[in-house]
Order: sequence, then C-alpha cells, then structure tokens
Amino acid sequence: MTTLQTPEYQSFEGIKHIDEEGHEYWLARELANVLGYTEWRNFQKVIDKATIACDNSKIPVQSNFVEVNKIVSLSGDKKREIKDYRLTRYACYLIVQNGDPRKEIIALA
Repeated sequence: MTTLQTPEYQSFEGIKHIDEEGHEYWLARELANVLGYTEWRNFQKVIDKATIACDNSKIPVQSNFVEVNKIVSLSGDKKREIKDYRLTRYACYLIVQNGDPRKEIIALA
C-alpha cells in the first residue's frame, strides 16, 4: 500500500508543469494530494474510471493519461520505482468528475 504525502501544493494551477515543447501537464500523484486523496490505491480507482470515460468519449486515452515511472527514495539509500501519470487538462477534468463527491474539494470542482 502506497500512502501519499501531505499536500505541498494548494491549487490545481500550482501543480501545472510545462514541458520543453510548451505543453502543459499535471502529475497524478500531485493531483491526488490537491484533491485530498491520501492513498494511491484509492486514487488509482478514480483514474481507472476516468480512463473509461475518456475512451467512451472516443478521445485517445494514451494521449491524455500517459503512464510514467519515477524513482523515489526510501529510508537509507533504498530506492523504489513507482507508477505515476502525466495528465492533460482534460484528463484532470475527467478525474475530478469521477472523484469521491464526499470530498469537499471534489464537490466544489
């Protein structure tokens, strides 16, 4: 079970990244924090539902939810590879639409 850290960002636009070609994107683990998810496994379920919605809309899932892996440091000098997603603005929208409506930030979005 992977737990997420306390949010270090407070806003959606505050976690936006811009790649070398000028395209904006968001990382799923950062978005999970902003949306109040504390466990990755719960957020992964939301991503799964959002990808189904994307596919049902006939919009390419692979272009909006790009799976990436990153290395994180554990205790000592141990490292582990974890899954993340590089998301488009549309993917973030779908994630919020499929999120837990009991979370205030999801309800407000």
